[in-house]
Parts: sequence; structure tokens; C-alpha cells
Amino acid sequence: MSDESGASVRWALERAWVPFFSRFGRVTPVQEATIPLILSGSNVVVTSPTASGKTEAVLAPLAELALKERWLGLAILYVVPTRALANDTVARIEGPLCELGLRTAIRHGDRRFLSRQNPPNCLVTTPESLDSLVCRRPDLFADLRAVVLDEIHLVDGTYRGDQLRILLRRLERLVRHRFSVHLLSATLGQPTEVAERYVSDFEVIVIPGSRELDYFLVDSPEEVFELTRSRGWKKTLWFCNTRQSVENTAVGISQLWKPYPVVAHHGSLSKAEREEAERVMKEAKTAVCVATSTLEIGIDIGDIDSVVLGDPPLSLSSLHQRVGRGSRRSGRINAVAVAGSHYEKLLLKVWFEAARMGAMGGVPYIPDRSVIVQQVFSILYQYPGGLKGTEILEIVSPLADERELSLIVNHLEDLGFVEYIGGRWLGSSRARDMGERGLIHSNIPDEETYTVMNAESGKTIGTVSGEFGDVFALAGRIWKVVSVAGNQVKVIPVKGPALPPAFRGRRATGAFYKYLPSELKELDKVTGIGCSFP
Repeated sequence: MSDESGASVRWALERAWVPFFSRFGRVTPVQEATIPLILSGSNVVVTSPTASGKTEAVLAPLAELALKERWLGLAILYVVPTRALANDTVARIEGPLCELGLRTAIRHGDRRFLSRQNPPNCLVTTPESLDSLVCRRPDLFADLRAVVLDEIHLVDGTYRGDQLRILLRRLERLVRHRFSVHLLSATLGQPTEVAERYVSDFEVIVIPGSRELDYFLVDSPEEVFELTRSRGWKKTLWFCNTRQSVENTAVGISQLWKPYPVVAHHGSLSKAEREEAERVMKEAKTAVCVATSTLEIGIDIGDIDSVVLGDPPLSLSSLHQRVGRGSRRSGRINAVAVAGSHYEKLLLKVWFEAARMGAMGGVPYIPDRSVIVQQVFSILYQYPGGLKGTEILEIVSPLADERELSLIVNHLEDLGFVEYIGGRWLGSSRARDMGERGLIHSNIPDEETYTVMNAESGKTIGTVSGEFGDVFALAGRIWKVVSVAGNQVKVIPVKGPALPPAFRGRRATGAFYKYLPSELKELDKVTGIGCSFP
């Protein structure tokens, strides 16, 4: 960045420079490229390496515009894929925005309160909580001016990304002004194609990674340990693809790293357990954290010396995201991959070499029709007086044509969820009851789970689903079952070998897929939609 361009950005951020950038004294390349475009009113899709300052690149100019143009009420909506990232984002942005006199709030499943009398200027939320607010608090969005979709690669091409596509159209019906849309990611292989699903007119900003990538292919955890010790790496982030693999690995390597802590981090652990794992990684001088994709995104766990891929990533994009979590303070990434076979070793070598050359990869996009069903439930709950079929079609048209929507609403009528009265479609009392109970906003498939509680301390450890034995591993420790009552399992800590519980994986389609008419399910079979995965 030249001194002249940096000075230009600083001059343009008359109010926002000090709270956002004074402690750094400069802007990063992604901030230099992004800030002028947002100040000019452009929509942007930004792909830039992890920890390059994407959040500030978008929020600083939006805050400047909010003050300059005197935006009122809830003006900035910041959508993230997980609750943990929502919490981390608020901790990061609340201070600078507060210095500017702008209020920040958070809304997700763990944090449901949102003031009616004093709404925030910036709201951080998840897709499912946004769906609920659009239904229950549509007036909240009247003055909306900007929507930020962070870590968009984690939801795009899934039922959650498709849900966001429709929610943006629903927001357009609620606002007084046009709002801008900004997409952020560290790993978008096809930024233009992705952005076109969410916004029609935009600028693409691609900042290539500047860090060198060193990678090592090994055959066992023992080789990982020897490599870590010989290289002097203190903190290691170890990625696995499943919760079961995390628990297996955490227990298996704990003896190798003893007496240093080995912690586990995945979505079935309690919030307290996950936060404890994050605290250990921040504070311990030497430690290992074994995690699923819960730590792919920007949750602060301190600086990481090396990243281990215990299982092959599911995509080249995921490989970029995972190894990008390491060595943020240096110009070199240290990555180690454990190959389970000769074929895996060849595949990993190809992917690492592609990553070195900056390739991101991509997968074909196929809409998830379960989202059409879920959104029909949600839309008709938002509009208790009902909507014409053409009005519903206008909203869901990114995912459905007239024939598909007709098949779906007629099938829902046969099931007793909707009614056709006076030329309008209405949600039935059965559907409205589901809405009152909050069952229509999330398309994430449910699974029968058991809450695991430490009988000695009374603390919740996490949840398990599927099958588990009398002794099992959870949170990287061994537990013995002392009682099972309903969906609560009480355990005590023990020593010795154990298998992890058989966690069930998420289905590839949304929970509302079961309400699709059979004709559309048959079409989905042709494209491979609706298949489960481990």
C-alpha cells in the first residue's frame, strides 16, 4: 500500500478512522481496496485471506456512511453462520462502533432478547434468527441500509444459503430505502458466480494470500508429534471431519502430548466446554485443540504454530480455510496432513500444490427445494392475512418456478398446512401453531439428542446422538454413565479406553425436505439431492 492511497483512505474515513484503525496506523490491502467502493455506494464481494481485516474493511465505511447520512434505527445487518462467530464478531466490533455513538446488538438462539424501545444500529445474527425477526419484527427493518454476509462460503450452496437468498428478497419488501449487500469470505473459488445468487450489481475484490505454505504428509499421529517436537511448534490446531473423529483423536493423542493439554471443540459440546477449549488455546504456552469445522472460521484462539489435517478436507476451499488458521503472525503456514492411504496421500499432495498456486476450487450449485417449503411456512406466518400465489412466487422465484411452487403449495394443502381462501394462500391453524412454537425458522435437520451432565459438578458437558456405551469419550475425556433419565445422561470421569458416541451426521438437505411432493423428490434423486452423508 502506498502512503498516498493510505492517506486517501484515512481522509475518507473522517470519523471512523480513529476507532477502527488508529491502533494499527495503516490499512491492509483488502481495506484499501474495499473502503472506497463501499463509500461510493457499491455492493462488494470480498475474498481475502483469514485475518486480513475484512470485517473492518466493510464496517468502517458503513459506520462512516451511517454518521454522514444520518442513518436511523437498525441500519446495518451483519449475518454470520454460527452463534460462536456472532459472539466473537460482536466482541470485535462493539467497541469501535460504540466510540462512534452506534449501538450494537446480537440475536441468536442463545441470545434472544432484542429491545423494542431502543433497537440497535448494527445487529449481528444468524440466518435462522433473521428468519424469526422478519416474521415477528418486520418493522425493525424499515430503515435498513446495508446487509453483510460473512463467511458466505460456509452456507452458500446449502439450504442455509438458499434461505438467505429468499430472506434478502423478503427484506426488500420491508425497507424504505435500497440497501447494499456485501459478501465476505477467505475462500471463494468463484466469487462472481456466488455473488450473483445474492445481489445483482456488485464489485469483486480478490486479495491473494501472501504467506508461504509448507506442508508435510505423514502416516500417523505419532509422526505428527515427532514433527511438532522437532520443529518447536507449541500450539497446534488439529482438524477432523466428524465429531466422532474429534473425540477419537483427542483421546488418542492426549498421551503423546502429556502433560500438555489436549482439548476438543465441536458443535455437540456445551457452550461452556467450547469456551474453555478456546481459553486453553489462548492462554497455554503448549496445547493442542482437536476440532471440526467449528474452528474453521474466525473465532479467536490465539496464534497457532501448526495446523494438522487429521482427515482429508471435503474440498480445496476447506483446505484453504483450515490451514489459513495457522501462523497468522508469520509469513509462513505450517500444515501437516495425516494420510490414511496411498490414494489419500496423492490427493492431498495435489490439493496442497493447488493451494500453493492460489487455486480455490468450486462445486456445482444446485438449489435445495426444501427451502421453498420452509419459506412458504415462514412467509405465510409473517402475513397472517395470506398472499396471492403470484406474490409468493415473486419472493421464492430464485429457487422455484410457477409449476414447482404450485406442486408444493397444493401438496401442503393436502397435508393440512395451508388453505386457499378468497384467492389467497393462508397458513392453517396447524402451521401457525408451528410458527408460534418457533419451529418454522430453522431448516437444520433435528436429531434425537441426549444431554450429558457431569454428576459430580452438575455441569453440562455436551450432547450425544445415536448410540453410546456405558463408557464413552466426550470433550476429549473419558466418562462412565451412572444414570439415564429421559434425554439426560449423568456421567462421572474415569480413566481407561473408551469409544466415542456414534454421532449422527447432518443430512444434505433441509429438515423441510420431508414435506416436498414425491414428484419433486424424484427429480432431486436425479441430481443427487436428498442423499444423506456420514
